[in-house]
Amino acid sequence: MRVISNLGGQMTKQQKLVIIALDMITKFLMSIGDVVFVIWIFQIITGFEPHSTYPFVGIKGALYILLIYLFALAIYLQEKRLRKKLHQ
Repeated sequence: MRVISNLGGQMTKQQKLVIIALDMITKFLMSIGDVVFVIWIFQIITGFEPHSTYPFVGIKGALYILLIYLFALAIYLQEKRLRKKLHQ
């Protein structure tokens, strides 16, 4: 693995692009998690019977949604760690 050298506290264009990409992935995953969570709540309240191939049903669905949010959180924390590292 290549060590990123950051002399003078300035980020390179590539480092900025990595941070922007991580931020976009985080926002995308949070949006997906929000939409699926709303659908999951709607399904629970109305008793709607989804197709058997739909993965976000019941407790299993709640765990998938939690996994999406945790993955987004992990990427967010990585982005913040990288941003802090590059600003030192």
